[in-house]
Amino acid sequence: MTSGNPKRTHDSLFSPFKFEKNPRACRIICTIGPSSQSPAILEKMLLSGMNVARLNFSHGSQESHGTIVHEIRKTAQRLMKPIAILQDLQGHKVRVGSIQHSPSLCLNEDQEILLGHGETVSNKRIGIDYQGITDYVAPGQHIFLDDGSIELEVLSTRGDDLHCRVKLGGELSSRKGVIFPDSHLSFPLLNEKDENDAHFGVFLNVDMVAMSFVRSATEIIEMRLRLAAWGKRDSFIVAKIEDRKGIDNLDEILHVADAVLIARGDLGVTLPREKVPGIQKTIIQKTNAFGVPVITATQMLESMIYHDKPTRAEVNDVYSAVMGGSDAVMLSGETASGRYPLHAVREMDRICREAEKELRSFKGEIPVRGRRDMHDKMAASAVNLARNTKARCILAFSLSGATLKALSTARSNVPVYGVVVEERVLRQLLLHWGHSLITMPHEEKLEDLIGPVLKQLQEQGIVRTNDRIVVMASEAEPGAKETYLFKLYLLK
Repeated sequence: MTSGNPKRTHDSLFSPFKFEKNPRACRIICTIGPSSQSPAILEKMLLSGMNVARLNFSHGSQESHGTIVHEIRKTAQRLMKPIAILQDLQGHKVRVGSIQHSPSLCLNEDQEILLGHGETVSNKRIGIDYQGITDYVAPGQHIFLDDGSIELEVLSTRGDDLHCRVKLGGELSSRKGVIFPDSHLSFPLLNEKDENDAHFGVFLNVDMVAMSFVRSATEIIEMRLRLAAWGKRDSFIVAKIEDRKGIDNLDEILHVADAVLIARGDLGVTLPREKVPGIQKTIIQKTNAFGVPVITATQMLESMIYHDKPTRAEVNDVYSAVMGGSDAVMLSGETASGRYPLHAVREMDRICREAEKELRSFKGEIPVRGRRDMHDKMAASAVNLARNTKARCILAFSLSGATLKALSTARSNVPVYGVVVEERVLRQLLLHWGHSLITMPHEEKLEDLIGPVLKQLQEQGIVRTNDRIVVMASEAEPGAKETYLFKLYLLK
């Protein structure tokens, strides 16, 4: 089919992106660092299944992150593969300072050591980036370093320092996190570093921003207002749930956040470890029901930092996270600093695909989930129609991305191919379950696009003659109500 403009050809209608023939539904987020920031490794990770590149602003300089963003985008453009960039702000997490002249420092059990504000770490004193710590922490309380791998007990205060004994020893590296599970420290909404980094993220035009230790909806709202004031009016904010207060206020957070990240490392330190699996399950169930994408993160393939194969327990962990309803799974040290970043991405891809085979075997009726608006009702109907008619796939057209978000929530058991107008929307959808996406020109009429898109699917070998395809779309003419299209096509 052609549009009203006779000069446009079938090939000129679309962005250079192509549909994936065998798309994976669960997204893979990879943290970029020294092990993965070279163009050659970035290219292989993109080809191996990376959907979102995470930049951890707890480490590195703005200059180094800017260079990485440039390399990621240049590589993605060359490969004609879309990728989203997630800026992960440090947040109000307290961190130790830098260890001088050595990559790490060994803290031995029963060793006594001071802890207080400072920039360096030695075997006599641990400097942290928090002033006035003695106002909030008392003798008898505990302190955890590096996601709980090292535990200190506070014996007394000495001036502005805490006098501690090492209860659980280990190797401490520079800039590792410090958690005070028995205390409630005072923090501003955004510290100076986060404010500078978030402003820099607007300059870089990152696709998503992750906020650490989110405890209320107010924090998300305030962050969105600040981003808008800096010129970012299409912000996508990921709320990291890391402590009891974030869990308790999850319902209000889900009303304003664009996605939720289950930060299991800090959850396992601020709360008893044995409670984390149940908390993970509850958070996933709530986010799925509300239609908000959820990321399961921390130590998913941790052993692959040093080994080229995961443990059986890690494989089971990833598989269970996908089966449980995760929209995305995240690699941290495995790809940032590990020896085998490519192996880790490929293992994650294989495990996700295996779990998705089982999910696709579900034969029951799909209920309406999410906010239960018209988009959600249409999406549930489309998924059920595709299942009942044995359709090859669902093809969805979406101006704002709302239709595709609803389809993600509905969890189709057939592939979903989506067409959106803006690459910005496309990249933000890369955190949602289950789409292969391309872009289309806004000026084209919807009915003039269906034929060319079906032709592209056919040319790529995704659909064949006599295949059934469910087509759904929503569009709004200026000054008119939104209209919905819902059809079952038999390809001739």
